[in-house]
Amino acid sequence: MHSVTFKERLEHAKFRLQTQYDKLEQTYSRIQQRDKDLFQRCVGAQLSNDPAHARIYANECAEIRKIAKVVLGSQLALERVILRLETVSEFGTIYAEIAPVMNIVKDTRSKIAGVVPQVANELDEVNSLLEDLTVETGEVSASTIATEVSDSEAKKILDETGLIADERLREHFPDLPAIAEHPPAPKLEPANNIGNNGDLQDEVYKYAKEHPSFSIASCADELGKSPHEIRTAIDRLRDNGKLMIE
Repeated sequence: MHSVTFKERLEHAKFRLQTQYDKLEQTYSRIQQRDKDLFQRCVGAQLSNDPAHARIYANECAEIRKIAKVVLGSQLALERVILRLETVSEFGTIYAEIAPVMNIVKDTRSKIAGVVPQVANELDEVNSLLEDLTVETGEVSASTIATEVSDSEAKKILDETGLIADERLREHFPDLPAIAEHPPAPKLEPANNIGNNGDLQDEVYKYAKEHPSFSIASCADELGKSPHEIRTAIDRLRDNGKLMIE
């Protein structure tokens, strides 16, 4: 009867882990949708020449993607744990098989605590259940479990899930657009543009003093400006009383 009871409790642990896996999957889907919305706003702000808001949206996307990595990595870790428990359930209780599982659950619990506290609390209970099962088999004492928290196999599995999470994140989330750290400097008009009317007026005024009788075409040709620029400069000189037009 003991083996049946053990197997039933192990199945219960698997069920509870699968439930938390499903919760994380739902959380990850919400994160993806939130990132998609913010990404579209970021692109929209850039198209509207609004780098300040584009930067705000991009920064928020970056923060959301950090959370996404934690959630996805936790999902993958729990998937490994569930598979391991299926193996233990099929071939019998082996402490060497369950020890890495407990360490993975502990590590996953600590990572997800600040993101999905409900899942973290449930993982605490599942880990306690696994510890109780291991002690009941008589293979290891509770004190041994308490001290053996660093496990090379568990670390290897967590490192692998971290790499897989990075790959999937690159697949699921588009690269954020590059945004300038500072707003672009205002575009300066070329030197020969009418915007530099102060300098041009001085040039026209000097030219008029040297050539009491001149045509707009000859002045434009001499100064390398367009007739329109010369005419505008003359009008402003006349309005300012610096030039008399007969």
